Amino acid sequence: MNLPRSRQSLSARGSVALVIAALALLVAGLLAAYPGTSLSRVQAAPKTTKDGIFSADQAKRGKADYSQNCSACHLDDLSGSGQAPPLAGDAFTDGWDGHSVGELLDAVHNTMPLDKPGSLSADDSLDIVTYILQANNFPAGKDDLKNDPDALKNIMISSK
Repeated sequence: MNLPRSRQSLSARGSVALVIAALALLVAGLLAAYPGTSLSRVQAAPKTTKDGIFSADQAKRGKADYSQNCSACHLDDLSGSGQAPPLAGDAFTDGWDGHSVGELLDAVHNTMPLDKPGSLSADDSLDIVTYILQANNFPAGKDDLKNDPDALKNIMISSK
């Protein structure tokens, strides 16, 4: 093909740019496909309650707070009574499945205890949530769950 010299160099530069773009896409795909690469960690599945998101010590603190603030209505075994719904078992996990830990924390912190809504500290509310999760057989991990609203809205309650 007889193109003027200036058009030939533009065409060659376009071909080089296309090859570089294709290689960049290939490398990005490979990085995403192999565990341990930084890109695959960014694209990891969201956390769930099955990932050990709280510590056993935090749940223990939560149990003490629960006993003091919640057990009168929800009972010691978290089975609920009257208008206080169960906080353990299928009724709890089925109702909260697919919701975030942040939503559960908001419900506890803003509406409980029923006779003094909003009176629990943020830390006490979070500890109570971890106790509820532990009572529903979600595993503890090594670190306390932090009260970070952005992070908590991205941790899903998963009973399946």
